[in-house]
Amino acid sequence: MNTLGEVAVYLKSNDDFIIVGHERPDHDSLGSMLGLYFGLRKMGKRCRLISGDPIPAGLSWSGLDWIEYLPRGFDPGESCVIVVDCEPERTGSLAQSVLSAKRLVNIDHHERERGLGDVVYVAPKEAATSVIIYRLLRELGVSLSREIAVPLYGGILGDTGGFRYSNTTPEVLEIGAELLRYDLEPDVLAREIFASHPLSFLRLLGHTLSKLETTEDGRLVWAAVSLEDYEKFGWDPSQHDQLISYIRAVDTAEIAILFRETEPNQIRIGFRANNVDVGSLARQFGGGGHRLASGASITGDLDIVTAEVVEAAKEYLTVGERYERDS
Repeated sequence: MNTLGEVAVYLKSNDDFIIVGHERPDHDSLGSMLGLYFGLRKMGKRCRLISGDPIPAGLSWSGLDWIEYLPRGFDPGESCVIVVDCEPERTGSLAQSVLSAKRLVNIDHHERERGLGDVVYVAPKEAATSVIIYRLLRELGVSLSREIAVPLYGGILGDTGGFRYSNTTPEVLEIGAELLRYDLEPDVLAREIFASHPLSFLRLLGHTLSKLETTEDGRLVWAAVSLEDYEKFGWDPSQHDQLISYIRAVDTAEIAILFRETEPNQIRIGFRANNVDVGSLARQFGGGGHRLASGASITGDLDIVTAEVVEAAKEYLTVGERYERDS
């Protein structure tokens, strides 16, 4: 694993970059992409931003319209490709293009092994990859600006749940406070991320909550959303949504799971927890992520996948509790 200083030296030695985030980009992925993009541009570097999935609607951040939507991939040429907020293999339809790059940098905050890349920096204790990008720009000697501060603040805001999750440390709040000094509008940023949804989403949310199921005295909570549900309420299943945030709000829930059928027999699973290590649970199904927030993708019938994962989660809930007592 490289140090942040080594990442900075490597970036200084290159002049042409392509920045890529993970599939189905969320706020931290977008925030770290844009923050790094604007920072490298201030250094006089050439940069492109590329995504293999559509950008979520509803954000007013500068630079979002500069992200090239190339679901079929791209030719990296001689550019140095930088992957942020995930492993290179988790860039979705861009993975083949990313892995063919002659020079590859990977910056991430998810719990994982080193992975691929000429230069790799992974810091699982950081609240967000946007925090890492903030530190990297400081290491590079880049002065902050509003166009850098907005996406970095938004990325941190998203991955800390509005500064509500356990990864909200005093230092994270200090970084947030510093970013706010660049004429940010925290109320607007928070509303765009957490409290601004189309009517179709709210109707889908009501339907999903009506199907909420529980077991283990309410400690395990889940819901499944089918393609038919998405079609009924006119919501695009490929769009990043926050259904899982409402499911985890059940006061007795230790593990909350959302099953989403995004294509026929393609099931995306979101895991959330208060104390149990659901990152390990997700890895049982080929996924990964954080200790308290993770995900996986499985091919299969929605009802069958739901039953299998719920059964594993019931067993894991006890194991997880034992882990917490022994740690």
